[in-house]
Order: sequence, then C-alpha cells, then structure tokens
Amino acid sequence: MCENVISIEFMLYFLNTLWYYVSVERPIIRNNRDERIGKMKIRKISALLIAVMILGLMAGCGKSSKKDATDIDSVMKNYSKYVELGKYKGIEYTPQKTEVTEDMLQYYIDNLVAQQTTTENATEGIATMGDTVNIDYVGSIDGKEFETGNTNGAGTQLVLGSHSYVDDFEEQIAGHSPGDAFDVNVTFPSDYGNAELAGKKALFKTKLNSIVITHEPKYDDALVASATDSKYKTTKEFEEGTMEDLKKQAEEGDKSTNRNAVFEKVQDGCNVTEYPEKEVEKRVQSTIDNVEKQAESNGTDINTFLANYGYDMDKFKDEIKSSTETFIRQRMIISAIAVEEGITVTDEEAEAKVKEYLEQTGISDKETLKQTYGYEDIDFYFDVLDDKVLDFLVENAVEVEATETDATEEDAAPTEIVDDYGTTEEKKEEE
Repeated sequence: MCENVISIEFMLYFLNTLWYYVSVERPIIRNNRDERIGKMKIRKISALLIAVMILGLMAGCGKSSKKDATDIDSVMKNYSKYVELGKYKGIEYTPQKTEVTEDMLQYYIDNLVAQQTTTENATEGIATMGDTVNIDYVGSIDGKEFETGNTNGAGTQLVLGSHSYVDDFEEQIAGHSPGDAFDVNVTFPSDYGNAELAGKKALFKTKLNSIVITHEPKYDDALVASATDSKYKTTKEFEEGTMEDLKKQAEEGDKSTNRNAVFEKVQDGCNVTEYPEKEVEKRVQSTIDNVEKQAESNGTDINTFLANYGYDMDKFKDEIKSSTETFIRQRMIISAIAVEEGITVTDEEAEAKVKEYLEQTGISDKETLKQTYGYEDIDFYFDVLDDKVLDFLVENAVEVEATETDATEEDAAPTEIVDDYGTTEEKKEEE
C-alpha cells in the first residue's frame, strides 16, 4: 500500500521503529529533580495496542473479491465508480532532501563502541564525584517513610555529580566505600514538584552497594571486525559502509515523504461518494476480535484492556472505523487514478512483491506470509499498484521551493514527549 496505508513494508518499518522507542533507555531528570531517574518513552498510546490495530486493519484485505481474488482490474473499476477525482497532475510540493552528516555517522560509531562496552561492580575502592555507583536507600521525613523514597532493596545506579537527585544528595555518597551504610541528609527545595515534600528536611538511610567500573574498548579495526562478525574488517570499511546505508535510508525516507506530500494534496481534492460498508464493518470487527484475543492472552476482558489505555468500546470503535475508512478511501483513490491512467499490475509483478516480502521477513512461503500479516492475494497486487501510482503522481508533480511560512511552521512545531508518569512536555526552539 502507499505509505499512508498499511503494507508489510510499512509494518516492518513501524515495528522496528516502535522497538527502538520502547527499548532504548533515555535517562531524564524528573520534574524539579523528582525522586528517581526514569526511562523516557515516546507514547501517546500503547505500542501493543497500535500494533494490534495495524494487524487488525490488515486482516481481511481484499476479501470482498473472493470470487476472483487476483482480478485486480475488476476491483479497481468497482472502487473507482465511487470516486470523483480532482486534480492529480501538476501538484506542487517541496521535496525533502535529507543530508547525511558526519554527526549521523558518529552516532553509529558511538553505538558500536557502546554495544561492546562492559561494566563490572567493584566492591572495593572509594567513590568519587564522576563515578557511577549502585545504591539502596530508604527515605523518611520526621521519622516517617514516604512514597517513592525507597529502592526496596532493588538497587539503583547513579552518576555522582549528575545532579539527578536533590541538592547535596550525591556529594554525601562520595568518599564512601562499597558496603558502607550511612545517612544522607537533604532538604527538598521549596519549589519541588511534589508539594508533600517541598521544603521538607529528609533523611535517607543509604547503602553503597558497588562502584560501577566501565570498560570501553578502543575504536579500531579489531573492534569493528569483532563487532560486525567480520562484515567489515576495518574502521574505514565500517564508516564507508555505514555512510552508504545512511544515504540509502535517507533516499528511501525522502521518497516516502515526497510521495505522501503529493498524495495528501491529491486526496484532499478527491471525493468518495460511497464506502463499501460491508468491507468497513468486516475490518472493524476483525480489529476488535484481535484486540479481544490480546486481552484474553493478558488474562482480562476487552473493556478492561481498552480502559487501561484510555478507551471505552464506543470510542475505540469510532477510531477504528475512522482509520478503516481512511485506509479504504486511499485504496479507492489509488484505484481511480490507475483506471484513469491505464495503470495495472501483472501476475509476475505481484509474485515479485511476494518474493521481496519473503526476503524481508525471513518467512519461507507465501501462505505463511499471508497468515502472519493478514494478506489476501490481491493485497500483493495493490502494493505494487500503490508504488506505480505514487511514482506516477510524483513524476507528474511540480517541485517548488519552501516558503518562509513553511520553514517557520516546521521550526516552530513543538515536540510532545510523554514520560513514564504521563507528564507531557513540549519542547520548542527558542526564537
């Protein structure tokens, strides 16, 4: 499908990106140096729920044409009857051209070194500022323990001098040795994020468990060969290969972005007079069934499962129906343009797409691929058709320079980040 519509290529990209965001630790300091360092997760909705929704939308694709599942020309013509096309040639857009920089390459070099870096917990020595230490503590105010002031014996790592904790906390750990138990006395600032703690004096019964020693390897040919299983034998080969991959990724990303920019304008000018209601209902129900199965596998019912993510059944159905109609609308518009321009797909092209997906996913056969991703035969044809139509639209579009308004809006767009406590922060570039 086109990038706005769900395809196996999109799902693979989505799930890989999703894994990055839910697995990579992003240390942050809590609001007003809150009690603990947490992990940043970019999430407006559960990653699991999004994945289930995507798979649900895929399920049943093309089932309205079971009589002749690969007769894409008939399906296209049927869809196109309900589409009033607007302008789709000569669409103006500002192409995205991503520059691959040395900073991007350095990120991958640093990451390679980080992956080969090891640590050990030293039980001897004296902790100094700048060291990473593992500690346990129990905090109390006026002799009463308070919530979030206790590691519960699980241990937590802290870089002394990072100012991650309240003032003077870290300084009182320096000078101690592993095994030492001692008191840390602090005063929470008056503007502290937790009103119950703000301005209060607190005592933390603290134990220094260990000093974390980091062993970072030298970035050289031997490290590269070892870390890449000899795919690259030298740092030069690694850097050249990585830059080549980055440029390819940038080109693919730019192509996807430019396709979306043009298609978004095209579909804005089109009118869909009627949706295939049975197909919509089937997709919506398929998604609900998938979520219900997911809820059962988690030992709960679907209503409780949805409530955990801020949904009730009615709201969830409305959003799924809206997403489904968007999915089908795009397929209908793609079909109408293809019919108008005489663009179609051969059996050989569809089979080549199947082979491409098998190679990407590592799945051995077409039937397993279809079952895994909820595909019908016709969906492989539509994925090829989308590529053809979107390429046609971009080839017939007009490149224009970005206006000052476009640049200002892009620079001023806030980035919304949601942390583990549900706190939303918006970061905006200073003018």
